[in-house]
Amino acid sequence: MKAIKLLPLLLAITFLGCDPPRKAASGGSDDGVIEVQFLQMNDVYEISPAPSDNTGGLARVAALRKQLLAKNPNTITVLAGDFISPSVIGTLKYEGKRIRGRQMVDVLNTLCLDWVVFGNHEFDYDDLADLQARLDESTFTWFAANARLKGQTWTQQFFKNKPGGGTDICPDNQVITIKDADGTTLNLGVFGVLINSGRKPWVEYSDWADAARKNFAELKTKADVVVALTHLEVANDKKLAAMLPEIPLIMGGHEHENQIYTIGKTTVAKADANAKTVYVHTLRYNKKTKTATVRSELRRINGTVPDDPETAAVIAKWEKIKNDALVSSGFDANKIVAKLSEPLDCREAVVRQTPCKAGEMITSAMLSVAKTNPAAAIVNSGSIRVDDVLSGSLAEIDIVRMLPFGGGIVEVEMRGSLLRKTLDAGLNNKGNGGYLQTRNIRHDAAGNNWLVAEKPLDDAKIYRIILPEFLLTGNEQNMAFLKASSDADGKSSNPDIVSIQKPDPKDKNDLRNDIRRALIAYLRGG
Repeated sequence: MKAIKLLPLLLAITFLGCDPPRKAASGGSDDGVIEVQFLQMNDVYEISPAPSDNTGGLARVAALRKQLLAKNPNTITVLAGDFISPSVIGTLKYEGKRIRGRQMVDVLNTLCLDWVVFGNHEFDYDDLADLQARLDESTFTWFAANARLKGQTWTQQFFKNKPGGGTDICPDNQVITIKDADGTTLNLGVFGVLINSGRKPWVEYSDWADAARKNFAELKTKADVVVALTHLEVANDKKLAAMLPEIPLIMGGHEHENQIYTIGKTTVAKADANAKTVYVHTLRYNKKTKTATVRSELRRINGTVPDDPETAAVIAKWEKIKNDALVSSGFDANKIVAKLSEPLDCREAVVRQTPCKAGEMITSAMLSVAKTNPAAAIVNSGSIRVDDVLSGSLAEIDIVRMLPFGGGIVEVEMRGSLLRKTLDAGLNNKGNGGYLQTRNIRHDAAGNNWLVAEKPLDDAKIYRIILPEFLLTGNEQNMAFLKASSDADGKSSNPDIVSIQKPDPKDKNDLRNDIRRALIAYLRGG
């Protein structure tokens, strides 16, 4: 991709969103006080309500947005990162291409989303063309103050290609001018920063804290008040609040559970993933005293919230595409796989923190399809994406929801020292997707040593282990040391991995080609 020359960003614009301009009510005079509402989502991967408990659903969020707008035309809808990937629909093909977030942009355009900040999952796909297509399709504004598009000899801001030609940049920051019914105006500044874990050769990150300081300094000369849209670990959101105490509101993502903190005079808030909840923040600014206050309300998105018909129609289109694509991929969405005797907790708060039943189930399925009688199985918890408690009957769609990335599993012979390094890294990744679920591996009672098949791990021994092929890319968090490729004879490029046995991709009967098919067969007793 060629570098382009970009025009300077216009920093003073009128906020309209998708809606036509609203006329201010007649009468009244400027009282110097103005209120802005923010409807906040974060980490949204599903467009429809969760089948298990009927929570979430973007048609409901769209309806809530319209309710809020009716009360206050100065309502801004934001998404604090992570929405392009992962999802079941995103992995499927439509019109000859992987969907890869196209459905999310279509629905969010219809919902009339205003602002997003890039999250790490916006960089899931190896091909930049997929992300660029989503940027070009979107009608909302993307922020990325500490991320740049990188070529061999240049860096620049991410951008959107406009349908009639030309480009719009994805700004580091922006100032919008808002006016209320009695004529009070507000210059509102916003900037966006994100975590640097979505690493690709075509993206370059700077330090988020440096970028935040720089952008706040630029904005405070032009704006009455500045808010932040972030996709950071919550500890860093708190650091940001302490570092820039003049910011009254930080709307964050990355963690998937709702949480809210007051740091000095700053509110830091995150909603639940998949729009199971949203935050409604009311920022009240007094121009006379130059003070801002924030009132926040967590709103649950469930069956009590009606669907917005226009957004629901777009969602229905994509759900049909999903069902048709699943059939063509060999999955019968509604076919029952197993009946659960007890609920299966697949929430990220569980699978990324502790050994759990879902991890045991998946790793057992991996061992059941192995060809070399491996001693143990490991799987990165980030591959488990359903973030839900499943109960009753499991259908094939539930397995695909659980493991939307699919992917092959491979059998390797690795040195005990490398296995130890992998297990230690997995333990240190507790709380993120690099935390490992295992089978036939555990810590001893004292927690001082690893046991493999109930025997102490021997650094000098060669162990047969079955694991997702993804781990051999080295792209899992803190596991670059696992990167390995193999020749035609299975010899590994990694000196600590003796051999790699992969399934033949043409052999449709080898369940190692898709971890989801392995799990379905295992649960059916096959």
